[in-house]
Amino acid sequence: MRVPIEALDIAEKVVKEIEGRAADGGISLPFVAAMVANAPDGDHVEIGSLFGASAIAAALMKKELGHEGKVYCVDPYNAEERAKNVIIDPAQQHLLSGTPEALMANAEKFGVELTLIQKKSDPWPEELETNMFVTAYIDGAHGGEAPWRDFENLRGRVTNYIGADNYEEEYPAVVKAFHDAMDTIDWFLYYKNLSFIALRRVLPARTDPTAMFQLASL
Repeated sequence: MRVPIEALDIAEKVVKEIEGRAADGGISLPFVAAMVANAPDGDHVEIGSLFGASAIAAALMKKELGHEGKVYCVDPYNAEERAKNVIIDPAQQHLLSGTPEALMANAEKFGVELTLIQKKSDPWPEELETNMFVTAYIDGAHGGEAPWRDFENLRGRVTNYIGADNYEEEYPAVVKAFHDAMDTIDWFLYYKNLSFIALRRVLPARTDPTAMFQLASL
């Protein structure tokens, strides 16, 4: 995957200026932005938004390149649930979960529009039941079947790339989910750097003009 200089600049800006925090210090933000840059026009969706760093990076990349498409955030903003997935310094407990208000305030600060669906990602929100996306980013619940269910809910709705954070030894459920995802007939490894991983759609063929009509049936 080509990582354009704009992706690095956007990641640095978001980490420095966001109110709250970027997950893992923003280590995956350049790759989220690059994934969006390498995709065509279309909508982007992410699962797990916190204070909005990754969604804002995606939206800024679209804006920078003139790519059409909305950015959707799927997050219930349940602090108790997030605490099960995050290890954080007790002195920074106020930065654990974020809020819908903080997300939207950051979007306004960076001059981008985000659409929040304040629900869990599984079952998939009815508001997005028929939506298609060119890219997706998974950074929701990291344990049990949750990472696999997130992939399953996205695999037939995304036409190009699915990325995820925390593909690392501390999160075996994330690692297993993406190993299994790479073993499907329709997705395979696209890019891996640090704790970020991205898969690309391999079926239907990207040159197939009927691909958009076949996705939803998988």
